[in-house]
Amino acid sequence: MLFRPLLAATFLGLAVPAAAETLPIAGSDPASANVNDLLRISVDRFEGEGGGALAQRLEAVLGDARFDGRSYYRIVAPESGAPIDGLVTGTTRASVEEAPVIEKRKKCTEYDPKDKDKCLKEVDVDIRCRSRTITVTTTARLVAIDDGSVRYTRPLNARDQQTYCPDRSASRTVDDYIEWARGTQVQAIRRDLAPVAYGVDVRVDENRKGLSKPAAESFKEAIRLTKTSPAAACEAWGALTRDAEPTAALAFNLGLCAEMDRDFDAAIDWYGQAQRLGSKNRDIGEGLARIDRHRRALADWAARKRLMGVD
Repeated sequence: MLFRPLLAATFLGLAVPAAAETLPIAGSDPASANVNDLLRISVDRFEGEGGGALAQRLEAVLGDARFDGRSYYRIVAPESGAPIDGLVTGTTRASVEEAPVIEKRKKCTEYDPKDKDKCLKEVDVDIRCRSRTITVTTTARLVAIDDGSVRYTRPLNARDQQTYCPDRSASRTVDDYIEWARGTQVQAIRRDLAPVAYGVDVRVDENRKGLSKPAAESFKEAIRLTKTSPAAACEAWGALTRDAEPTAALAFNLGLCAEMDRDFDAAIDWYGQAQRLGSKNRDIGEGLARIDRHRRALADWAARKRLMGVD
């Protein structure tokens, strides 16, 4: 995969070309909470059984958050007494409720004398089972130390209901589900409090309608190039615009190329032109939304860097 150098270091995991005719798009979604001025944070123990372990997991994932190759937060141990900008606290609770239930089963009462595996008569019988409901509730809150304002709060709920019987066991244990649910909740909080890098493969538009025969062949060859060299495919599509007006499909593909290369103004222009030319491709709207989110992530990072005193 070839990316132009502009902002390439921003992304930790870049997508690679997929087997289908796609272009790799990498970007970042911004934190949803207002945290631009909170550089040093502590994660205190969450109230409730298992709250200490959950806080440690959250502290670890926030400490691993990166943007532009730099840590997004400086994690400070709450017991250290060192200055901090924000404090994350919360609660976590897990409960298990069980109730008896009855299920029906078929029971053979008469077998074929000539074939013991063949049932001639069967009846419904009741079997005693148990219905089990597990609920995991976690609430996180981030407070700015400077003015005491609550910058973020979010309740998270997970619920699992299963019925197990003498002939059917539960698919997972109580402990396994609680562990999984809390891990999912930690990741949700992390996504709210720090940007998340992503990589997606977006399918190109293969419609050659409106192109001359030579241009259509060049367009088709560019599609094949997406599997081995996205940059070469984009160069081929760009060359087509020198001799003819772009079609909706060509404009969309060039929008993808520009987005891949982080030329967001050009990407927006190409996507808009594709729409004006009649494209109904839903990936246009998704592309415009991706660009908006990534620009907000960049703006947030620029604000943080000013406070950090780094270029």
